[in-house]
Formats: sequence, C-alpha cells, structure tokens
Amino acid sequence: MYVFEKKDIFFQRLHPMTLLFYIMMIVIGAIMTTHPILLIFFMIGVIFILIASKNFETWLKSLRVYAYMVIMLMIVHLFISNMGATVLWRGPIVPVLGRIIISLETLMFGLVMGLRLFIIFSTFIFYNRVVDPDKALSLFSKVFPKSALLVALTTKTIPYMSQQLQGAAEIQQCRGVQYYTGSRINRIKNRLPLVKVLLLSSLEDSFNLGESMQARAYGCGPRSCYYALAFGTRDLLVFFSSMMILLGLVWSKMYGYTEIVFYPKIGMLLVSREHMYMMFVIGFFLIFPAILAWGWEKWDYLRLKI
Repeated sequence: MYVFEKKDIFFQRLHPMTLLFYIMMIVIGAIMTTHPILLIFFMIGVIFILIASKNFETWLKSLRVYAYMVIMLMIVHLFISNMGATVLWRGPIVPVLGRIIISLETLMFGLVMGLRLFIIFSTFIFYNRVVDPDKALSLFSKVFPKSALLVALTTKTIPYMSQQLQGAAEIQQCRGVQYYTGSRINRIKNRLPLVKVLLLSSLEDSFNLGESMQARAYGCGPRSCYYALAFGTRDLLVFFSSMMILLGLVWSKMYGYTEIVFYPKIGMLLVSREHMYMMFVIGFFLIFPAILAWGWEKWDYLRLKI
C-alpha cells in the first residue's frame, strides 16, 4: 500500500529535487502553522495532489490507522489540559489528573494538532507513492553517498515490512490460523508468530542486500550516474509554485498570520483582508501542481509543451 509503483503520471515525471522541495514546503507549512483555516488549505492541497497522482484510494485505506492515532492524541490532550475559558463540560475529580474540564479552546487546540499530524502523515504517503527511491538515491549519492543510501533504505523499510507481514499473514490463514475470530487474547497469540517470521525475513533480506552491494563493488570507487535526470518546464512551474508557498509562509509568519491564540480564549480567525488574501494565495499554489497534473493528463498539447 505504501510502496512506490512506477506509473505514467505527472508527478513521477518531475525532477526529484523539484518534487522533494514541494513536499518539504507542505511539511514545513504544517509544522510552522497553527491557524486552522490555513491548515485546512494545506489539507485540501494534499488531497488534490493525492487525487491527481491517483493515490487517493491508497490514502483512504490508510485513514483507519492514522485516524486512531490522531484521535487518541486528541483524547489524551482533552483529559490532561484544563486550560480554556469557555467550559463545555465539567467532569468529576480523577486521581492524579484532578478535575476533568473540557473547554472549547482545548477542543480546538486538539483538533488543530490532530490536523497538523494528519497533513504530515498524508504528505509522506504521497512521498512514498510518487518519489522514486532510486532516483532520489542517484540525486544525493554524489554529495552524501552514505546518507543517501541510509535514507533510501529507511524509506523502503516500513513499506517492505508491511508487504512481508501481509504475505506471511495470508500464508498462515491458508493453513487455518484465525486472525479475525475468537477472543482478543487468542487473536494476539495467533499474531505473535508473525513477529518471528518478520524478524527472520528482515535479517535474511539484509544479508542478501549486503551481498548484492558487495558483488556490485559498492563504495570501491567513484560513483557513476545511473539515471539521466532532466530539469524541464514542468519542473520550473512546480518549483515556482513551491517558492511562492515558501514566500507566502515567510511573509505570513512575519505578520503573525500563521498563528492563532488558543488560551485563555480563541483569537480572531481573520485579522485583516491581507490575511485572507495571503491564505488564498498559499492555497492556490498548493493545488497548482495538481492542476498541472490534471492538464498534463487530459490535454496532449500541454503534455507536449511541458
């Protein structure tokens, strides 16, 4: 589900540096922004590029896993934070935690933090599906060969282990092992042997990878270029869009438009017309690569020109 698959799509035709810079702008924006409206623009932009890259269904399948994590973090924050002037519910006194008080400010803060995490999770799903690890390795290997190899192997590890776990579970199910029936304890016991299988499989794959690298004389001399990476018009357009996002974020940060006061009371969502205009500018350039991707796919003339 999270493994890179080569497709004839716009984003996979981009230069790796262009694609990584655009993804980095989304992640940086989600980290440095606490304003809910601006974060909604970021989430809409991520959804647009997921649809344009034909990974929306993959993202929907992963919602269940990430939604549980985000909801748990929000619930924990609600119970441990008693700040906020607008009290919605005053609960009983709980040992260690004290009196449980849920306020509008605490609820909004938890939703914003959950949305930030959700944007970052969704962006990395997009990264895994459109960034070719081999091209990324080829891009950075001349400058940082060891670090590039480490990053490339790391980004492949979790998706590959997920595939291995799914394959091992299917084999065990064919042998009659039940993972979805019975009591919770029995289901946990049935799944424990999968950890052993996954560990042994990972060790074996690591050994095979080391042998393969040794057979290819990795690190014994200067590296050659395996991919001829071209920087075209489409890269300039996406790079320009990323730069506009960066400039918009810097300008908004200088004027305090990326933040909002939560405690003791929620501050104003929009403080000026410039604030609203800048949000729309950032939102437009967030979805601009998705518009290019749709045009590139539907319009042969645009595909020829960029």
